[in-house]
Amino acid sequence: MSAIDGYIGDLGRRLNGPARAKADLLTEAKDGLIDAAEAYREGGAEEAEAERRAVADFGPATVIARDYQAELALRGDIGTLWKVIVGVPLFQVGWELARVWTYGDWGNVAEPPGWYLSVVDLSGVFVVASPVIGAAALLGARRLGRRLDGTRLARFARWTLVAAAIANLVAMLLLAVGTVVLDPARMNMSLACNVLAVGWVAFSVWLLPHVFRSRPLLAA
Repeated sequence: MSAIDGYIGDLGRRLNGPARAKADLLTEAKDGLIDAAEAYREGGAEEAEAERRAVADFGPATVIARDYQAELALRGDIGTLWKVIVGVPLFQVGWELARVWTYGDWGNVAEPPGWYLSVVDLSGVFVVASPVIGAAALLGARRLGRRLDGTRLARFARWTLVAAAIANLVAMLLLAVGTVVLDPARMNMSLACNVLAVGWVAFSVWLLPHVFRSRPLLAA
């Protein structure tokens, strides 16, 4: 095995993240190493020595892996933020349209008490907050990209992803718990509403691993 292949293999074993993004980073690194080794060969170095020098110049795999891991984390979290920006409003708007189409106006049920209306309003605030935080995070990451290093930029993206995921989770829990306390029967309004509600729950649960995965970087 050549020095370059061994280095790339070691680097790849140290990285975790989306397979395609990881492959892109490793390909970029290998291309750079091959170009550097070629320059040494043109200067008269033997092939093995040229590759060894290229690897030495590139830096220890432990150091490079740390920077690459931050890049992978940033790419993954930006993709998740886009899902929050699009997914949360789609579930909410879809559920409201399904309710109107299959159930009708809220006048079909008794007027709920004031506390429940307050819970619904508060849930609506968090529903709006989640994609707004996501959009602000994407804009912030773009503006801060030239001011922060990869690790700090990735940490910023993770913090905002955590905030957006928590806002979405709070919105869902407020609405679900409040409805169950008021009248559990209202949780079963129609098949379409139920399907969208289950989809929203599944989406919220899917976000949780991203929050927990963020903890090591946030604490770094």
